[in-house]
Amino acid sequence: MKISANKLISIIQEAIRKTFLSLNEYHLDSLDELMEYMWLKPKDTGLNVDIFVDDGGSYRLHQHKLILFVRNGYNKTDEDFIPISIERHPQIMKRKSLIKLLPKDLSEVRTFIKQNLLNLYNLADRQISQIEFSLKIHKINRTTNEARGFLTEMATLRKEDSGLPMDVWIDEGMTYIRHAPRMKFKASTEQRTTREFSSILITNPPVIENLPEKSNLKKRDIEKLKGFVEDNMELLLKVANGEIDFRRDFLPNMKKSS
Repeated sequence: MKISANKLISIIQEAIRKTFLSLNEYHLDSLDELMEYMWLKPKDTGLNVDIFVDDGGSYRLHQHKLILFVRNGYNKTDEDFIPISIERHPQIMKRKSLIKLLPKDLSEVRTFIKQNLLNLYNLADRQISQIEFSLKIHKINRTTNEARGFLTEMATLRKEDSGLPMDVWIDEGMTYIRHAPRMKFKASTEQRTTREFSSILITNPPVIENLPEKSNLKKRDIEKLKGFVEDNMELLLKVANGEIDFRRDFLPNMKKSS
């Protein structure tokens, strides 16, 4: 069947339009996805809002632009998040809900992105650690820097820092109000998103949940993970309760797996 020139042009234009939209819109379907991001509080950035930055290549996993998430509100009851692209001219990705933040606060997030463009990419691509990132970032200067609540999500603990055979995601702010004190980890290639990952409860003894029958992990890997929880239980629970900071207090003082 022959296609007219006008029809071909129309098909190409529609393909370009759909590609453009796919690159410039992103919807957070589940809060579990934020487990793939590192929580930065106002005291860490100088911003008036909580932001979440990719610290393990989530953008590659989900095949979209590198983005960060901004909490769309100023207190812990706000569970809507604004995705903003990490680029020289940061853009708010197309989304469904209205923006509740003040324009000046969004403007400062864009400034933070532009000031830390290389640091944000290096963190996402695992070229620098969370601690190195925290030391390198340029904060927004302000006369007052008051934290307005907290967001309850998780922080990535990289295997090169812990000595474990896998990356794990640590409870960083009382997410166990909905679940139990826990860490999450990928136990199979079939577990493609954090919502599907397995869990280990921070209990004595530690309990594994949602472990697939065909796991890529060996029994000794699971035993190492349980040993890590037992050796660091007090610190893990303090992080989960928001009593200590993951980067400043937990990472330097945790007992590495051997």
